[in-house]
Amino acid sequence: MSCSSSSEEQNSTVSSTVEIALQIDKLVAEDKYTEALELLAGQPNGPEILTLKEMTHLNYGLFLEYRDSNVTNMRDKMNNALREYVKVLRINPDNEKAISEIEQILGIYATFRNRAPAEDVVADLEEFGFTL
Repeated sequence: MSCSSSSEEQNSTVSSTVEIALQIDKLVAEDKYTEALELLAGQPNGPEILTLKEMTHLNYGLFLEYRDSNVTNMRDKMNNALREYVKVLRINPDNEKAISEIEQILGIYATFRNRAPAEDVVADLEEFGFTL
């Protein structure tokens, strides 16, 4: 009997994770990242949920960096994107896309004298070995 109820619990967990993944995919496709992250915040951090969080933060960073028309100040856009990429690295320090985007933004900053990301962003990036 306990074997069957354990199996039912696993199936329920798998189906709820699949359902959450579908909801997250839909929200990300609609650029509703804060809603997606709020939904994920209420979930236990299993491997599938962490992968969804990583993907959502990465896509949010890309949106902020390249497509967000609500913020026109480039410094604010890049700081917000960098904050999302740092969140990706906190989940997966080896995420190549996040690392690549961070390096690209820092390369752009390097071409401007007296300009740098916000202090909190600099501290977070230094934690991951990036130098400014």
